[in-house]
Amino acid sequence: MKRLRLRKKEAKRIAEEIKENFEVCISGEIERVTVDDRSVLLVDGEPVLLEYDSRHYFTVYGIIKFRPEKGMVIVDEGAVRFVMNGADIMKPGIVEADESIEEGDFCHVVVEKKLTPLAVGIALVSGKDMVGGKGKAVKNIHHLNDRIWKFFFVKKSKN
Repeated sequence: MKRLRLRKKEAKRIAEEIKENFEVCISGEIERVTVDDRSVLLVDGEPVLLEYDSRHYFTVYGIIKFRPEKGMVIVDEGAVRFVMNGADIMKPGIVEADESIEEGDFCHVVVEKKLTPLAVGIALVSGKDMVGGKGKAVKNIHHLNDRIWKFFFVKKSKN
């Protein structure tokens, strides 16, 4: 694993982007790690941010740690196994969505009742149009138990 420490100016810009877009303050040393051609940003050694199309958003771990309210999409329990297998989030499985979400925005997917984070993605429609109807609502870009999650959180066996 190759770690590249970000310059203070770039780290500050990323922290400001997160604060502006998601109303969450992050601070600490930020390093970039590449996992399966995806850039993950470690904040004080924790895989908190994901870089996607030159923009930054939380990893599933970052959602668990910081619990941002903005950009939340709530799915029913029937959608969990599909999301955990990497499927995009379909409108029929969505029970509620942040109405401030616009097409192209980052959002995070949680399961109803306990609001357990499952995935992060890109909105394919506005938050107002996510509930009801047919079709895809969110493109799944990172989810629990995908390669990024396993890289950081599944212990490697020593044979």
